[in-house]
Amino acid sequence: MKKLIMLCAALVLTACASVSQTDLINLTPSSTLSSSKVADGLAFTLTSQDIRSAQFIAVIKHDDEEQAQPMHAKQNVRKAYEAAVYQQFFSQGFTMTKNSNNIVNVQVVDALATVNQSPMKYDIEGKVTLKITAETPNGKFVRTYTGSGTKSGSFTADKTDVEEVINRVSSRVLTTIAKDSELTKYMKGNF
Repeated sequence: MKKLIMLCAALVLTACASVSQTDLINLTPSSTLSSSKVADGLAFTLTSQDIRSAQFIAVIKHDDEEQAQPMHAKQNVRKAYEAAVYQQFFSQGFTMTKNSNNIVNVQVVDALATVNQSPMKYDIEGKVTLKITAETPNGKFVRTYTGSGTKSGSFTADKTDVEEVINRVSSRVLTTIAKDSELTKYMKGNF
């Protein structure tokens, strides 16, 4: 009987703790694809890490409340940025392999939309920071890319407003990475 009660209690707590799919933010960072190949099949191994201090993608702060409401991403944040960076390098002519001496590491340092909600208006501030390390037996190239953006509106911010800000800022950061001629030159010259 005790086991049955413990099992029921665990199920109830799990149900209370689960997040509804409608409360999740759809993180869809858009890659900036190259129209011309700058590398001809140069290979690298892609790794990634999520080193953010908080694992949510957005937080809503109400004027009259002390507590903030975190919102999580539908997707795995690390994998979403890794896939977007890979698509960019692939469009430039680079290829990915499992065991290469050339390693590109993507660190997700920050990816957060902060919503400041008052009774009559909202302000959303998004910030994304990605750190790219291209490492070869000859050395490494390290650069941090940061982007930010805002949105304000009347009354209450909804999930689509938050998604628009975090995805727009993510795409800006990815565009900066794609257009970084020093990174491309390092990879092309050392891979």
